[in-house]
Amino acid sequence: MLILGVVAAVTAVVLAVVLSVTSQTAPAQPPLAIASASVGKQGSAVVSSDRAQVQSITMVTRNRWAAGWADCTSGPSCRYAAVIDRDGARASAPEWPVPYATLRTGSEAFAVAPPPEGTLDGDATILFRLTYDGPVTSRLRYRLPTRTFERGEILTDQIVPGRIVVVNPDDWTVRMLDTRGTRSPICDSTGRCWMLSGIGRTDIIWTDDGGKSWGAEPLDRKNQLGRLAVSPGGRTLVSTSVAAGGLTETVTTMRISSDRGEHWTTVEQVPSRLDTAPIAFDDGTALMLGGRSGDPRPRLYRITAGAARLDAGYPGDLADLSGDAGLLYGPEVPKRRTTEVALSTDQGKTWTKFSPR
Repeated sequence: MLILGVVAAVTAVVLAVVLSVTSQTAPAQPPLAIASASVGKQGSAVVSSDRAQVQSITMVTRNRWAAGWADCTSGPSCRYAAVIDRDGARASAPEWPVPYATLRTGSEAFAVAPPPEGTLDGDATILFRLTYDGPVTSRLRYRLPTRTFERGEILTDQIVPGRIVVVNPDDWTVRMLDTRGTRSPICDSTGRCWMLSGIGRTDIIWTDDGGKSWGAEPLDRKNQLGRLAVSPGGRTLVSTSVAAGGLTETVTTMRISSDRGEHWTTVEQVPSRLDTAPIAFDDGTALMLGGRSGDPRPRLYRITAGAARLDAGYPGDLADLSGDAGLLYGPEVPKRRTTEVALSTDQGKTWTKFSPR
């Protein structure tokens, strides 16, 4: 009996040690590297093409950004690629049959090549990032749809049309978010995430606990087309109801809130054309890119004291406007094609340009 007891005790200790060591040393599942032949030719040929144009850009700082490029002049279909800059080092993503989505997590910008079918049930979704050890091209592993997400994961509507997906660049996964929201997901620095939803109408919904519970408020009971802007701290919100027509959107109503959506004010003197979602600042103001009737040139308008007024600091024609109070940016549209990005570090008072390739 004594001998059997000693053997059992020793066995239990050995098993505990083995399990402890195993749990501490088991490697995390590595990302699946993608062979160049399976994703297409080297993307530098697209980026350097004489007819290539900037299609999207996401900037963290002046020297940390990801830009999507398109070349639609070399055949019956377009070719797409992306470029990433990390503190002066640059690398090009492989060619892809559909446009890259450029995203941001923390202090890093990266590019995602969506599945050509527009769904997570078909071909691979590719993640391209640039580390201090060099560029990494990897397949994102598909996970089952979920109703919740963790802080630090990225919510985006750029990968699957009409749906919000969750990208986790740390474990190289992507999954559908099973929620009411369908567009404009934005997470502020407090951890609250906002988005728009509704069929035949527009509601704003938000969660403070990663999707476990949601708050909701109707914004437009007659129109499901709209844009949402949220300041980094979540204090200022701008809601825009629009009517689609041609290549631009006509503003029907714009409202602004400076207390996290508790109270809303209708913005007066709003330009009739909206070219991209406004940029909201935590001081209760916002900046929008649009135009008035009869003026084809896109211009910047600053929203202050409940009214939109023409801003005098804008140097040229922007195709898009992104960023925050510390860094505003957007592709510059000259007469022929878009190859440069304009940026401002003083909320649009002065601007400089650079070519993201």
